Amino acid sequence: MSNKSLKQITIMAVLIVWSAICLYPLLWMIGASLKNSQEVMQSYSLFPSETWHWGIFVDVWNKLKFFKYFTNSVNVTFFTLIGVNFIYSLGAFAFAKLDFPGKTAIFYGFLAMMFVPGITILIPLYLTEYYLGILNSHLGLILPMVNGAGPFAMFLFRNYFHSIPHEIYESAKLEGSGLFRIWWRIYFPLSLPAVATITIMNFLGSWNTLVLPMVMLTNKDLFTLPLAVMLLDSGVFRQWNVLMAGSLISIAPVILVFFFMQKYYIQGLSSGAIKS
Repeated sequence: MSNKSLKQITIMAVLIVWSAICLYPLLWMIGASLKNSQEVMQSYSLFPSETWHWGIFVDVWNKLKFFKYFTNSVNVTFFTLIGVNFIYSLGAFAFAKLDFPGKTAIFYGFLAMMFVPGITILIPLYLTEYYLGILNSHLGLILPMVNGAGPFAMFLFRNYFHSIPHEIYESAKLEGSGLFRIWWRIYFPLSLPAVATITIMNFLGSWNTLVLPMVMLTNKDLFTLPLAVMLLDSGVFRQWNVLMAGSLISIAPVILVFFFMQKYYIQGLSSGAIKS
């Protein structure tokens, strides 16, 4: 066996082991959601040994009031994604194609915000929303998440716009098109791989966010799905099968979205690396 073949087999073995380690928590979640509460604590098997309790999902669906909280999560996530893609693609277009004083300093200022942990600004954010009167509202969730997505979205959009030949911009200007029309009709459609990447990343973040809604929301009618899953853990004894069923319902949309859009996600991450 050649050294090259041995190296490939070693790499594959390591990747298989690593994949199994990463998949195990998800498989345990699925198995636990199909067991009764006693078997979850007493059995070491990954899946139920005898009866598969599919009815747990029906009970959790009804107890969780899934549709109401699902709608809340969709509402928050949808407007977050619209805000991120609209605002930061416009800003990135300006940084990529326009000349104005302080452009480089402002851009690096945006990038510097990536190194600021979001949890450190939670108290100032709470006070700001209190004085603005947007606490306990979905707007109070959407605006911070749009702001938090800014540095990476600006970085990726700017790199992608730089990779588009500048002659396209010059030709559109000669034809008499305004800046907004050039962005909307040419640059934004051409940046769909970057849009897909930013959309997937921020969908994962806004859909799964827990700390921000926990701090900003007190009205249960406005709760998102992660907060609703926490309500399932309000009993004296923790029912792991119920919690895992609720968690699985909550993350199912995330898994489906990433599964069907992973090609565009990878393409968007790599597409802005080469500048023409």
